[in-house]
Amino acid sequence: MWHIEQSNASLRASNLQCEVELTSPQNGLQNTFAYQEVLAANQFIQLNLGLNKETITEAYPRGNDLIALYSSQHQREATPQLYWRSLEQENAAGIETIISLQTDLLASRCPIHSVTKLNDTLAAQALTSTQKWVDVEEAKEVRAILVQLSPALTYLEIVHPTDPMDTKIQRDGASLSWEHTVLDLQLEKGVIRRARLQSWWIQNDSEQSLANRLVDSFIASAPPLTT
Repeated sequence: MWHIEQSNASLRASNLQCEVELTSPQNGLQNTFAYQEVLAANQFIQLNLGLNKETITEAYPRGNDLIALYSSQHQREATPQLYWRSLEQENAAGIETIISLQTDLLASRCPIHSVTKLNDTLAAQALTSTQKWVDVEEAKEVRAILVQLSPALTYLEIVHPTDPMDTKIQRDGASLSWEHTVLDLQLEKGVIRRARLQSWWIQNDSEQSLANRLVDSFIASAPPLTT
């Protein structure tokens, strides 16, 4: 599923292809194709870990997972680990992003920022903590964002409700972007903190029934098993 060549990783699943520059996770998923549609002009899950260039301690594929462990730096008070987990269901291809932080300090703070930027969107809604879909510009306490990319393809991004996140959404005509601030909390020595996001590219879901099932399934899912 995943292949690594030097610091570049690529996913070649049946309905989803993308690349990740492991030393620059802030570039997000690149050269994305979903259900034969070219989405390279869009930027998905850009992860800002606090540095312009990351040093990789270890990176490897394992089954459906791509795993990267980054070195500690004096500019950053915590050590991050990232998982990109390939997911697939009928008419939906996805990636779960698992962000882990730990520190050797008695106390530290290291918020992570995840940004998605989409162009030429046709429609967009957000799911709030009250489990209602509303226009993205009206949304507060966002749990998921659903964007129509083309007549046959929608993009769904879900945050797990147990993970503390703050979301800011910006809309400019047909362009839409949002930023999740993840794990903005006090870290303690020896304690690993995790947050999860799911991204889904969904085919032919005009009634949103599949999107709703994916949200419910993610909310009900158990914490991930990671190394």
